[in-house]
Amino acid sequence: MEPDINKIEDSLNSLRGKEYISESTLDFFMDLTRAQYKVKSQLLEKDTTLSLTEDEVREKLQNGKTLISWDDIPVKKTLLKDLFREMCEIMKSHEKTEKKAVQRIIDAESGGDLKLDILIEKLFLHDSVYFLSLSKDLDISEDVLVFIALSMAKPFVETVAEKVRYKVLDDKWLRNYCPVCGGCAQISKLDKEDGKRKLYCLLCGSEWRYMRLKCSFCGDEQASGLKFLAEEGSPYRIDLCEKCRRYIKTFNEKNAGSTREIIPAVEDLATMYLDIVAEKEGYERSWFFPPSAGELKAGEKSKTVH
Repeated sequence: MEPDINKIEDSLNSLRGKEYISESTLDFFMDLTRAQYKVKSQLLEKDTTLSLTEDEVREKLQNGKTLISWDDIPVKKTLLKDLFREMCEIMKSHEKTEKKAVQRIIDAESGGDLKLDILIEKLFLHDSVYFLSLSKDLDISEDVLVFIALSMAKPFVETVAEKVRYKVLDDKWLRNYCPVCGGCAQISKLDKEDGKRKLYCLLCGSEWRYMRLKCSFCGDEQASGLKFLAEEGSPYRIDLCEKCRRYIKTFNEKNAGSTREIIPAVEDLATMYLDIVAEKEGYERSWFFPPSAGELKAGEKSKTVH
């Protein structure tokens, strides 16, 4: 079930007082979440009437095709622009934001060098070359551009995903990308009862089954190259891949002692300290794009023992 705004706000507020995350960061994500939900509330039911028959779902999943395509996303340019402007104001008010970079983004959009609908379309289509080129042209970090695109696309994609995600069955999809929208996962969970692994999409919020001993980015299954780092007594751990040098953060229900609903964006925020640990160990966050063949080859050459 899709978490409502109240559940997300409660989850964010539960992080207050944690030493590894500041009040201003929580306020930032609280404001961003409210801006996104404002857009979702304005998308009309008639704009998201995607309907798939059981046969269509079965065919798509069997052929590795996602349930929704770009043409299914009801991108309303006025809503997209309003969200962009509000996001920029939220970013400019955040103490850790590079104000000059945000202003360059605003200027690029107003000057026509940055098309918002194209930005989120390229994200949805996993066009990493576009983001690399845009980053150089605008002198803005790729990570910042991906974050903005992901945050803007989220309410539009989620609205459609809610219509069809329940049609995905565990035994019909064991791939490393979201069966609903094609996004990558940054959060996974090990079920308390049977230890089965689930991946969670940061873009559309969907969940799906995945093999426990397999890299969720490059697909490597060699046990010797799959490791994890865990703090004693914590339900969280970092799953590491020696082949592609990527990592994913995992919530182990067994260590938590209870089951609970996973809200991907909140879990990602709650485990920011694990990103620091993983990066210090030489692993990279994959954000949204899977590692390229060149990156995989480079990763094999630079393997170290941990």
